[in-house]
Amino acid sequence: MTSQDQQRIFDKAARQFNSNIKALDEDVLRLEKWLKTQPHLPNLLDQNCLRNFLILNKCSIEIAKQKVDNYYSIRPKIPEIAYAMNPKLPFHKEFNSVVYLVNHPQLTDDLYKLTFFKIKGESLPDSYEPIDFVKKFSSIQEMRLRDDVMCGDVVVADFRGLPLNIALKITPMLVYKSVILYERTVSARLKAVHAVNLAPPLMNIIRALKSVIKPKLFERLHVHSELDDLKKFIRPDLLPVDFGGEGLSLQELEDALEEKYRKNQDLFDRLDKIKIDETLRPTKLENSDVLGYYGSFKKIEID
Repeated sequence: MTSQDQQRIFDKAARQFNSNIKALDEDVLRLEKWLKTQPHLPNLLDQNCLRNFLILNKCSIEIAKQKVDNYYSIRPKIPEIAYAMNPKLPFHKEFNSVVYLVNHPQLTDDLYKLTFFKIKGESLPDSYEPIDFVKKFSSIQEMRLRDDVMCGDVVVADFRGLPLNIALKITPMLVYKSVILYERTVSARLKAVHAVNLAPPLMNIIRALKSVIKPKLFERLHVHSELDDLKKFIRPDLLPVDFGGEGLSLQELEDALEEKYRKNQDLFDRLDKIKIDETLRPTKLENSDVLGYYGSFKKIEID
């Protein structure tokens, strides 16, 4: 994506919230000025990151401030994910050997990013850990925050080959932590999840997860009986051939993504070192639910 294309898309995104690229960039400068008054926060967010925080929060500068703070402050609460997503770690290569988890370089017409999940072999091995999905998905979001225009996500998942014993590892607590990291750290919005080849026992697990997920989020899950149904929701040229579309294959998308990882290795090394000093925080936290969520198990709500 060229710089000019990116500016055009940011302008289109901002106009959804009664703003424009000029106003957006002015708010970016305000966020930068505010960050200089927050001595407890590191400085790992460039202007593109701040534009995305504003877009993802409907161009509200006050909400964006909260989410930027969360971006740093929540990480120590979920170290098993936030500090374990570096692509040079063994899990990354092991994950890629059994699963595709890739996104499409082109946004949809309504500016959402498509992410595709598919098991490579006949079945996942018993050693597979669902938390590795969360780590890789989070690492993809980190790169997007810096070089993409983020309005939200559409996930397309083929669950053929997902055995019940692996599905049972997807606990409500893992889902809870994953959504906390996704929505309150990267600040992203999930528009839809399209699932195909979902076996009946897996549907029972999904119904059980409803106990920790707000109805608005649960309603964004669409289960399809066959691949052709996906074409009703996703343009064929954006749908990989592996999903019955006319777009790039999952292997081509994975190759492109791995090249991006190589170029961003320094980013992940820096993310591993993020630390905040709460003693330097200029004002007391107002929302204990954000940084103290272990104390209560509440339903998750995503805008």
